[in-house]
Amino acid sequence: MKMKYIYLLLLTPILAFSGINTKQVTDVLSHIKSEKTLSFFSTNKSFIDKLGVKKANSIKGADVLLFPKGKIDKKLVIVGSYSELQKNKKSIGAIYLKKGRTQIMFVGERLKKEGLKISDKYKKYLITECHLNPVCFLKVTK
Repeated sequence: MKMKYIYLLLLTPILAFSGINTKQVTDVLSHIKSEKTLSFFSTNKSFIDKLGVKKANSIKGADVLLFPKGKIDKKLVIVGSYSELQKNKKSIGAIYLKKGRTQIMFVGERLKKEGLKISDKYKKYLITECHLNPVCFLKVTK
């Protein structure tokens, strides 16, 4: 019985502080450059409300979808995991948690294909398509 309380005491702080850093995500998303101001939509209402970016009221009105459920063909997509970024060739980037830290990455070639750029200040979040393919990544690092 006492062990349950010890686990609860140890686990509670970890769960309390393991959320996506919305300030960091807002900074990066607001520095994606396009010909027009991008609007974002997510079915996760509480998450999108915390972000300081232009929000769309529906999928149809959005330029970029955050963490969509199911397959979306006509819109730009930011997925919620690295593996989804590898699988979904239509996604321009990913935002997810890894070991309690917010991970943000965008694929440079996919951004360029869609006519988007990211500020020089945020170039550290860019990866190449090659980074998503383990075989290609091994060839480049040798």
